[in-house]
Amino acid sequence: MKLAARVGRITPSPTLAMTATAKAMAAQGLDVVDFSSGEPDFDTPDPVKAAAEAAIRAGFTKYTPSSGIDELRQAIIDKLQGELGLRYEKAQILVSCGAKHSLYNLAEALLEAGDEVIIPTPYWVSYADQAMLNDATPVLLPTHESNGYAINADDLRRLVTPRTKAIIINSPCNPTGATYNRNTLEAIADIAVRHKLLIISDEIYEKVLYDGATHVSIATLSAEVAAQTVIINGVSKAYAMT
Repeated sequence: MKLAARVGRITPSPTLAMTATAKAMAAQGLDVVDFSSGEPDFDTPDPVKAAAEAAIRAGFTKYTPSSGIDELRQAIIDKLQGELGLRYEKAQILVSCGAKHSLYNLAEALLEAGDEVIIPTPYWVSYADQAMLNDATPVLLPTHESNGYAINADDLRRLVTPRTKAIIINSPCNPTGATYNRNTLEAIADIAVRHKLLIISDEIYEKVLYDGATHVSIATLSAEVAAQTVIINGVSKAYAMT
């Protein structure tokens, strides 16, 4: 079978490859510390398990709206308003199978041949592949341990071209654990607004923070910034529901 040419642009997930290697080593009796998968080391909370079991026993196992059930979308609206002070309508909330699925859906809806997406490095492995699967070009923006992996505004500005469609930010970041402070976010937002770039803010690790670190959503900076931001979030990391 001949596969589509776009399949040849991507490689198997390095994360899954590392996970498989770690499991194989552990099976051999080796003492392995596995840093591969972004997965909490605690179990799913009991209330979540109980609610899932109750829903199954109640027969809640049929098709649901593709954008998510109303109760869940309202709960997301309440969470965003209560924790971040952001106001959204139900039409602005889309539920998927997870953050990765949401990111890919967004790439499908947004990107086309000739587009560029700026991705700060180090980055979660799927960002670049998702761009390439949709005929876009990932443009890598290096960050450095010496300044806490913060994005340098001048470096970002130099990468923006007429073909730039979006910038992906991931704070807290997988794999570095870095969080962007308000000054860094304001610099990113200023460039994005000036050049009319979509900000894709992957906030799935918002509850997984180093001691003393705080999470600031870029969408909270202003209404103008919020209008150009898509927030990607979920329950997998905060509640061990991977």
